[in-house]
Amino acid sequence: MDPSDWQPAGIGQLEDNAWDAVRHEGSSCVVAGPGAGKTEFLAQRADYLLSTGLCPHPCSILAISFKRDAARNLADRVGARTPDSARRFESLTFDAFTKGLVDRFRAALPEHWRTSADYEVWSPGPKYAEAFLDDLAAQRPDRAEEIAALPRRTFSAEVVGTHPLPITVTDAGTAREEASLAWWDRHYLSAEQPRVDFVMLNRLAELIVRANPAIRRALLLTYPHVFIDEFQDTTFAQYSFLRSVFGAGPTVLTAVGDDKQRIMGWAGAISDAFSRFEDDFSAQRFELTWNFRSSPAMTKLHHVVAGDLDASARPAESQVAAAGDNPSQIWLFDDARTEARCIAQWISADTESSGRSPDRYVLLARQQPADLQPLIEEELARFGIPLRNDNEQFGALVLQDLLADELALRILDFVRLGSAQGGNGAAWTAVASLASRMHDRSRHEEETVPRSHRALEEFVASLRRWMSDNPPDAAAIGRAVDAVVSYLGEQAIRSAFPAHRQQDFLDKTITALKERLADVADGDNRWDLLCDRAAGRGAVPLMTVHKSKGLEYHTVIFLALDDGQWWSIKNDPTEAVRTFFVGLSRAEQRTIFTYCKERGGLRRLVKPLYDYLDAADVAEVRPQPFSE
Repeated sequence: MDPSDWQPAGIGQLEDNAWDAVRHEGSSCVVAGPGAGKTEFLAQRADYLLSTGLCPHPCSILAISFKRDAARNLADRVGARTPDSARRFESLTFDAFTKGLVDRFRAALPEHWRTSADYEVWSPGPKYAEAFLDDLAAQRPDRAEEIAALPRRTFSAEVVGTHPLPITVTDAGTAREEASLAWWDRHYLSAEQPRVDFVMLNRLAELIVRANPAIRRALLLTYPHVFIDEFQDTTFAQYSFLRSVFGAGPTVLTAVGDDKQRIMGWAGAISDAFSRFEDDFSAQRFELTWNFRSSPAMTKLHHVVAGDLDASARPAESQVAAAGDNPSQIWLFDDARTEARCIAQWISADTESSGRSPDRYVLLARQQPADLQPLIEEELARFGIPLRNDNEQFGALVLQDLLADELALRILDFVRLGSAQGGNGAAWTAVASLASRMHDRSRHEEETVPRSHRALEEFVASLRRWMSDNPPDAAAIGRAVDAVVSYLGEQAIRSAFPAHRQQDFLDKTITALKERLADVADGDNRWDLLCDRAAGRGAVPLMTVHKSKGLEYHTVIFLALDDGQWWSIKNDPTEAVRTFFVGLSRAEQRTIFTYCKERGGLRRLVKPLYDYLDAADVAEVRPQPFSE
């Protein structure tokens, strides 16, 4: 259609700045605070570009997010807004995109950086990097002082990630260069089994593009438009990759984010990402001020903190009707048992009176949510309400990442269809679409049903017969998952799911899913309920504030606002305030803060956070458990 005829799809209206940003012809950075509808804005821009032909067929829009669930949510939203063109919208995480380039074009690496063995994805902790630097300093006593001055806990992000790999390797100049090249030599070049983390994969992908102009041209032709979500968390490595691929090229970039929510400084997020982007890509700046998530009372509380982080921040305009009194409170407790019991009783009563599912409430912790889990989980169980710890580890994956993995979700859908408890339209639609994409190589010919659908029906029928005779114990769970993987085919999986192009990560995902299913099996012999429990349906989520980024809930219960949980505030007060801001802005209607004297002790370090709450007139109360 003509661009002047385009109207927003599936929503009523956009604010004026959003209209301008959607239709902007060049690169732009869109500053959007909590609840501003970043996902919806990007979906509308995708619809505008695809519907008007400004992103012409067969080109695609590339959307880059930092979290798997954010990438999946954006893809789902675009699918709802522009279903006819959704296949030309590729939504990936930064890590998945760069890893995919390495897996596809590893043979194009300069000879020195080309390894014969398959690599292992690895996550070295900060203590490992410290030991590596100590070892390197011992080997190079003449540079020991310089090496000791390098950032130790953030070595991968701040040293390896800021060092472009040379096409032709020469002697290192500075201590930083020497340490970076020594890291590569030990773990990749000279290792019998090469190991890389995602920072190293980023550097390899950047080298591939820089050393091969033909690959860069192909990327520019494929993606005339690129979206980057949560841009404030961009690391130096990621930003330099964007410049290598898309800098000084025809691709139009749209960067969306909010500096007040930059909480990944510990992972190497650069402090001036937006200003760099404006300069390097000649980007125009737009600011969105509507808030589609939170009530007026919540947005008022947000602005108390936002105004301290950025004196020029404009108050958000809530587009949500208020619901109920006392939107924010501080609950004070003497002991942890009383705290857990009151939380459980309150959630139980509120879900019963409102009809909301327990997964519309979230329990947030600054760190170590597992320490807070046992008592609250026990008390919730008394009311038949499950708790899921999104930070819990299953194999090599944390639960939140596993439940955001598209392959894992589709395998769960297959198992749901195999349940003898009846049909499931949503699951069938999801797996039928996947089967068509993976297996339907010919069109209808003389048949009225595509071959892929016939094969799918036959497989689901056989799976259902087998599952009806085999209750879901650990062995049966493993066989059911393996049957789905075998039906799809590992080669087809690697082609359809870019994140799983490497066998090692595919194996880790399947293992993690089996462990999760086995962990929630409780002997009720119901495969369908097993899948719901594995996916966390109807369970109150418990997670760190960092894991909550980009999510939203009716009610946020901010656990343990005390010096014990927030001890790191003394090291970086601004980062701590940003983290606090991210957590409280997840709420639509209500935020509750808890303090337990028995566990938390003093409130000296966190006094600035309580000062914000006092400025917003948040009252302190002492709830008491009721008799059951």
